[in-house]
Amino acid sequence: MEALAQVLSCPICLELFTPPVLFLTCAHNFCKKCLEKILARQNCSHVNGQFSCPMCRKIIYLRGRGIGGLPRNILVESILEKFKYELENLHAKEQDQLSQICEEHGESMNLMCLTDDKPICAICKLFGDHEAHNVAKISEVYAERKERLTKDLDWVSEHSERAEQARKEIDKVINELTYTTADSKDMIESVGTSLLKGIQWRMAELKAKLSKDYSTKVEKLQLMANELQTPKHLYHQMKTLLEQHSNSVHFLQEYKILRSKIEKLVEENYLLQDMKDYYICTRQYFTDLTKGIHITNYIVSNTDELIASANEILEAFKAECPGHSLSSGISNESLCQKLLDFFQKANETNQDSAENNFDGNNTPRTMDISLEGESKSRQNVA
Repeated sequence: MEALAQVLSCPICLELFTPPVLFLTCAHNFCKKCLEKILARQNCSHVNGQFSCPMCRKIIYLRGRGIGGLPRNILVESILEKFKYELENLHAKEQDQLSQICEEHGESMNLMCLTDDKPICAICKLFGDHEAHNVAKISEVYAERKERLTKDLDWVSEHSERAEQARKEIDKVINELTYTTADSKDMIESVGTSLLKGIQWRMAELKAKLSKDYSTKVEKLQLMANELQTPKHLYHQMKTLLEQHSNSVHFLQEYKILRSKIEKLVEENYLLQDMKDYYICTRQYFTDLTKGIHITNYIVSNTDELIASANEILEAFKAECPGHSLSSGISNESLCQKLLDFFQKANETNQDSAENNFDGNNTPRTMDISLEGESKSRQNVA
């Protein structure tokens, strides 16, 4: 092997040829990298240059093709590949033999110490540290454990297949979860935006309606208020005429004018009209705004305490206004304001602890009463 290794070694680097192996006209072989270094030393950089063989000093002409035009020695490369393969096998066998030799005594390990569970040689059993240990032939232990490992391999193979199937199912669930989460986010964004736009549109509509309602009623009330100034003005005109008329003719002329105003005042009968229709019912706007929305779902607190507190407000309002019906405008506004103040106060009090009040499904605990239920409660109290 050593003689063959010398034949297959490059005369420049003195190592086994590194393919590609170039073949010169003088029959000498070189590694391509080594030959490139020789050309660089001899200042042969032109494709049509020439250089001398480092072994025999024969002049080699590149003939316009450069170093790439030199032929490769395929035979040497093939022999080199087989030689390396055999060299690796030989090295592996040597390592295998060395692994079976006892490092302490240099003898072949043909016994298995069952106590320490390690291969030993005969000297280790007779005179060494394993003298009092149980031993067996290494060939028998090898056969037994090889059979056991084969069975274990089959079991692990089945377990591996089941685990791989389970892993694929998990990957499938993860992918499905990813897609579902993305779809849910899109849905929340789309539907939530639509709901917000709907609420904003409803708010703008109710504000416009409220402003129009306010303007109309204020205009009528101001007109009524201006008309109610007529008796006062007539009174001053009459008093002035009575005290400051210059003569009887002047008095009679003015009296005729004032008398017509008095008759008109009697006909119109300026009495305070019923103001009930001029109030704005806050509860009605509250109901229109929150139609279809369970406002209590946005209040995070103890359900029983909230219901009890809400009932206390209703009972207290009933006690304060025993003669009022909940259907009247003032009562509705007062009750609605009390409930709104209560909801706002409860919401502010529990805002900081909202994250701690979740049930087993990770859902906020809320009051299980809707606006419809609230409205029925008011009617029952009434």
